[in-house]
This record gives sequence, C-alpha cells and structure tokens, in this order.
Amino acid sequence: MTETTLKKIYRFPLKGFPGQELASAKLTAGAGIPNDRRYAVTKGVSDTKEWMPSRSFFINARVDGMSKFKCDFDGETIHLENILGKKLKFKLDNQASLDAANSEITDFMQPVTLEELSPPPQILDRGEGSVWDYIDTPISIINAESVKALDKKLGTQLDPLRFRGNLIISDLLAWEEFSWMGKRIQIGETILDVHRPIDRCPTPGVNPETGERDVEVTPGLRDYFGHIYCGMYANVIQGGEIKPGDKITVIADADIKLETTLVSNASNYALWPRMTEVTACQTDGNKTTITLKTVCPWQLPPAHTGHRLKLHLGTQGWIQHQIISATDKEFVIEIEDNKTTDPITNNFVKDVSIGNKILITGPYGKV
Repeated sequence: MTETTLKKIYRFPLKGFPGQELASAKLTAGAGIPNDRRYAVTKGVSDTKEWMPSRSFFINARVDGMSKFKCDFDGETIHLENILGKKLKFKLDNQASLDAANSEITDFMQPVTLEELSPPPQILDRGEGSVWDYIDTPISIINAESVKALDKKLGTQLDPLRFRGNLIISDLLAWEEFSWMGKRIQIGETILDVHRPIDRCPTPGVNPETGERDVEVTPGLRDYFGHIYCGMYANVIQGGEIKPGDKITVIADADIKLETTLVSNASNYALWPRMTEVTACQTDGNKTTITLKTVCPWQLPPAHTGHRLKLHLGTQGWIQHQIISATDKEFVIEIEDNKTTDPITNNFVKDVSIGNKILITGPYGKV
C-alpha cells in the first residue's frame, strides 16, 4: 500500500491574501504554521481583541479580487501590492511600522471596497493566536486526490491551493482523509490530532492565479458528492519540523473529546462526513440490510428508526436510505428492491460486501 505523503506546505501571513509555499516549517504544540494568518484586515468592524469570525475581514469568500493582490513575506517584513500597483509594507513585531501601514490601508484596499466602511479598515496582529476560520483550527489539511475526484466531475484541473490549506497531502485515496476524524497522525517529527472536516465556502471558486471566480466548486461538491466538505482541521500536539516528502501515519486515537470540537459556529455534527465499515450485509426476500460501523472513536450522532442516512460513494454519486436501527457506533439501513431502480443504488446493492469502507452523513429528517 502506498504511504501517504506530505506534498506541499503553505502559509498565508495576511488572511484573505495570497499565500506562500514553504520548503519546511517548524511547528509547536497548540499553534499553526509560524505566522500563518497572523494578520487580517478588518472590514467595517472594530477589533474585539479576541478571536473574530472570518466575515469580520477581507476574505475571498466575501470579497472579489483578493487573489489579485500580491503578498510577500521575507520573515521580517510583509510586502503588499494592490491591483493598481500601490505598495504597502510593515515589519513584524514593530508597532510603529504597523501603525504607518494602517494609516494607508483604507486607500490600499480601495480596489476591492465597494462602500465606505465604518469603522475604516485596520490591519490586526494576532501573533500566535492567528486569525483562523474557527477558534480551534490552526492546521488545515487538503487531500490532493479528493481535489482530483472533484476535477473528474467538474471537468476541471483545480489547483489544491484554491482550498487555502496549510498541508497538501498525496498518495491517499480520495475522501479517505475523513477517516482521520478523531485520530492522531504523525508527520515527520510532529504529532497532530485531527478533529473536524472543513465545510467549504465560496473561496475555492476563486482561481489563485487570476483572482477570478471561474468554477462553482462548493455547489459541485454538493451536487456530485452530496456534501460540501473537503479537507480536515488538526491541532499540533507535539512540535517539530515538517517538510515535503515526509510520510504521514495514523498512530492512535486522538486525545481530544468530541464535545471540545463542537464550537459554537461549527457546522452540525450530523453533517460531518465520516468513514464507516460494512460489518454485516444480508439480502432477505425483497430487501437488503446493511450494518455500518463507524471507524471514528467518537460516537455517532443520535439516530432513530425512520431517519435517513446518506451514503457518499465517490465518483458514483450518493444515495439516501432509511435507518432501521442505530447505536452510538452502528447504523443499520434497509434498502428495498423497489428502491434499486435508481442505478446508483442498484450498483451499490450489487457490489456491497463486508469490509467495504463507506462514507456517510446523517441522520436526516424528523421522526
């Protein structure tokens, strides 16, 4: 079996602006890539001095043209250039330099500002706290094979950089990264706990080279795969150096409790794609009964008879069928023969066997 490999490392010193590919990175426990998302430009809000949601800032999901800016960071100074050629720079850990940049930032952001903002834009420095999308997401991981699977459906050749992840990995089956939920992995010298799948906003629709919105990536995920997730968030447990070419190994269950991952603005737990294994499969008369056991150490979302479960079958598409019994570790679904007129369901019932890995979300519906 091919070993999973760290392919590329990225950091984004100024949130929403273009990022940098790194030859290596030194990680420390509880933090992200050094200086990743350390800075952000406010958009009509005041600094709360605490973690702030992404909508507080100039970001690709909400503002067109952000990827047309230039951002370079030499380790000491951040150099910026807008699409009109105006330049701006400021030094790390230098308040006077940051104040000088903030005196010009309103004019600098003018090419992508459609209204007069009050309060005006300001560059915030969050230090090691960083301006992550969620309060608990210092590291984001993107599986290049999952992006390729999306390409096949969209007829595109998407650069994984569209997803603005810190770590691009390769040699892992498409969507297999979801099996890492609640698991501990090792990359080079570092150890990370993987916790939540990444729900995608409109950002991946922006071409990182042209800055234009040219592909409906998130709707494509929903239409072809039945969910809007791509990638996983992780926390650094043991620091060390990482570099492209490092092998990635799942070494244990994560030392993190489910309830700590359910932050206030996270998506519904039932919607998180999770990997299951078929532990029983029986055809009796006009119905097939299938038992799906989670491979995640955390319990499944509460479910009852009559709820529906989505089965996400990769490039084949997705299907939805009724749960007939459930525990915190297993869901049992039933598929009647009259439902197999759907070609995806028909092929699934014909090919399913014990040991198969099936990606699921749910439960859905009311009972």
